[in-house]
Amino acid sequence: MLRRWKRKYAGQTLHQKVRLSILLFSLLPLGLIAGVSFYMVYQEQMRGIQKEVQEDLQRQFSDMRYEMDTIQMMANTIWADTTFITEIGQAAINDSLGEYNRFLFQRRTLSTLRIVTNINQVQCARLHLDYPGLSEYASYLYHMDRAKSSLWYEDRAQLSYQGEWYLNALDGQPGGVYDNYFVGKNMASYVIPVKISNDLTGIFEIVLSMNALVPDLYVYEDTRDTFLVDAGGRILGTEENGMFDGLTVEYLSSLMGVESIDGCRLQGEQIYRGYWRHEPVILSVMKDEESGVWLMQIVTVREQYRTMLAEILLILLLEVLMTVLLYTAINRIVEHLLHDFHVFSACMGEVADGNLDVEIPQLEQMEINAVAMEYNRMLGRVKELMENAIHREVMVKEAQLKSLEKQIDSHFLYNVLDSIKMMAEVKGIYQVADALLALGRMFRYNLQIESHSITLQEEIAYLESYLSLHNIRSDYRIYLSENIAEAVKELKVPKVVLQPIAENSITHGLDELTEDTAIYLKAYVDGNRACIELTDMGKGMSAQTLEKVRQNIAEGGDCRPVKGIGLRNIHERIQLMYGEQYGVSVYAKEGCYTKVVLVIPVEV
Repeated sequence: MLRRWKRKYAGQTLHQKVRLSILLFSLLPLGLIAGVSFYMVYQEQMRGIQKEVQEDLQRQFSDMRYEMDTIQMMANTIWADTTFITEIGQAAINDSLGEYNRFLFQRRTLSTLRIVTNINQVQCARLHLDYPGLSEYASYLYHMDRAKSSLWYEDRAQLSYQGEWYLNALDGQPGGVYDNYFVGKNMASYVIPVKISNDLTGIFEIVLSMNALVPDLYVYEDTRDTFLVDAGGRILGTEENGMFDGLTVEYLSSLMGVESIDGCRLQGEQIYRGYWRHEPVILSVMKDEESGVWLMQIVTVREQYRTMLAEILLILLLEVLMTVLLYTAINRIVEHLLHDFHVFSACMGEVADGNLDVEIPQLEQMEINAVAMEYNRMLGRVKELMENAIHREVMVKEAQLKSLEKQIDSHFLYNVLDSIKMMAEVKGIYQVADALLALGRMFRYNLQIESHSITLQEEIAYLESYLSLHNIRSDYRIYLSENIAEAVKELKVPKVVLQPIAENSITHGLDELTEDTAIYLKAYVDGNRACIELTDMGKGMSAQTLEKVRQNIAEGGDCRPVKGIGLRNIHERIQLMYGEQYGVSVYAKEGCYTKVVLVIPVEV
């Protein structure tokens, strides 16, 4: 079949091939645009529903945690009262307590627990004591056996003194002698162990509606459900016969991607996507690590999916319409311009390959031919400008390099010669010989005009000669402290780049000194760059002056008020030779130091 299609395609005219190609290649961007559009619409819809679910769940979790903290704080406050504990112990085990005293005990002491019941939706606050002859007081003080049907009864011996929460803790409890002991279904209990004496222990329990913790727990909605999962893995709060009736811990673990939610630790709120009974859903989860209770909300997003589908279909329809219009327009243009355009395109392709001598021939269509002739003229002009620009650039750079190299101020050398003469007349011949040797080295160095660059070792020797001559003229000595890596000693550097910096340091940083000092020279390799640092411990410069010097180096201007080769000069030479990513940097601190750093490539 593929061969048959190839033969059929080969038998088509060029126009038909172009038209077919446009149609085929239009399908690819159409599919890509559809996919991107679907993804963007999907993400927008999901962000909206996720933001709504997150804000709702965070609000409910904050309210639940606030209610729990309030109950826990109230319980701990009551049992921190030692007088209350003592009175409870005396009254509970005293069988001979008279009716009046029993009335006072119930009215004054146990009424303290009534404070807890004033908290929103708290049903009761009661104490269960494990004592054979316990005197019970309805609504407040009960024997431990009354709580046999409570979830916490079997765990009472292992309860932490920090307290524990039990959800649906009272379902199915009988009233017994006291009809008001059973306070209803869907209740939560907060219990803490109490110890009144060695022989008298018990459990203090605060009972409140689970709706007090999570108001939306038993509210029926078609598209969402809020529920709890306690530390025992029980799901509480799902509506019977509702859309999410039948949720299991195994399904939730699978949706969350964990083997079991028991012991699973989460940081903040987490969002999961999946399917429930073939319906797309979003599950938002938050865990209260203190109580081990999970607060969850599951929401169906079928309406959002339907909205997304409608938007995608509309986008696809618009894309198809635009493709048809584009194909029709391109088809007509191709019919009119295809031949001459092919010739034009072939010539342009040769130019793109570097053949600037190509010339577009005379074409049939006037419009294309006019463009072709203009293109020929433009190409000729480009060639001419390129040749002129290359020639001019070579001349300019050569002139700049020669000009910059020849800007050495000879005034200093004449002053040195005069100093040598005076020294020879006063002190004798040996120091004069040394001075003449250093001066000769400098003259020989300056006469090396066959190359724009030398080794770093030669440049350092030139700097040493300069400092040797300068020390003859001054009352103090300037030493050169060198720390040169072996890898850069033979590195090629521009000529006369260190001496102008040292001269600058002496003139502006060390001019007021009256004692010996040093200039520190350091050179090392940093990646594919070489760094050369000259540092003097002179008077430095202020931040304003430093910023002005840096600006002059970068933008032009005289970086120093005396005649000579300045930092801008060196910076320009380095950039002309190696590129704009290299050059001169200056660092200084007033009263401390001035450092000049030269950065050049390692391989040039």
